[in-house]
Amino acid sequence: MSAPEPSDELAITAAYGQLDGVEPAFVKEVCVALVVGGYDLELDVDLATIDVEAADPWLGRVLGVVRPIARSVSFYAVHPDPVPAELLAQASELAMRATDAEFDVAFEVDLTAGTFAARSSVTLGDVEVSTGVLSGLLGVALASAESAIMRYRAALEAVATGELSAAAAASRARHADLDVMAAEIAALEERVSPPSP
Repeated sequence: MSAPEPSDELAITAAYGQLDGVEPAFVKEVCVALVVGGYDLELDVDLATIDVEAADPWLGRVLGVVRPIARSVSFYAVHPDPVPAELLAQASELAMRATDAEFDVAFEVDLTAGTFAARSSVTLGDVEVSTGVLSGLLGVALASAESAIMRYRAALEAVATGELSAAAAASRARHADLDVMAAEIAALEERVSPPSP
C-alpha cells in the first residue's frame, strides 16, 4: 500500500476504502494512521503484522505487530544480519546493556534465529485517540526503534565479529552518543553567546 501525500485527501480516502474489510477494527485504525502519516506499508491481516518501509535503506523494513485486544503496536527494527550462534551470549549481554541506557526502546535477541532487534511500542488500552494523534504516536515509536538500531549498529557488528566484548561495544556506543551531544551543545552555546572580541 503506497503512502499518499498528507494533503492528498482523495488518496487518504482511498486508503480507508482499501481497508474497509479489515478486522479487527484496531488493525484498520493503525494502518490508516500510518498511511495518513505518510508511511508505505504492507499488511498481513491474518498475522496482524505490518511491514513499514524504514527511513534508512540499509534497514529495509520495520515489523509492526498489532495486538488488537490490548490496542497496542510494537515496532521491531531488526539488524539485517544474524549473529553467529557462538556469539549469541555476547549479543544478549549487549542487548541488556543497551536497553539499560534507553528510555523508550528495548533491545532483544532471538536465540533461535540469531536476530538482534530494537523494539518500541504504543499501547492505548481503553484510551480513544484521533487518527492524527495515533499517527503521531506510531511515528514516534517507529522512529525510536529505527534510530536505536542505527545507534547500536556498529556495536552489534563489533560483537558479532568478535572484535569487541559486549561491555566494550556498549561503552563505545554510549561514548559516541555523548560526543554527538557535546558537539550539539557546543554549537548551541556558540550561537547563543558568541565569543567576545
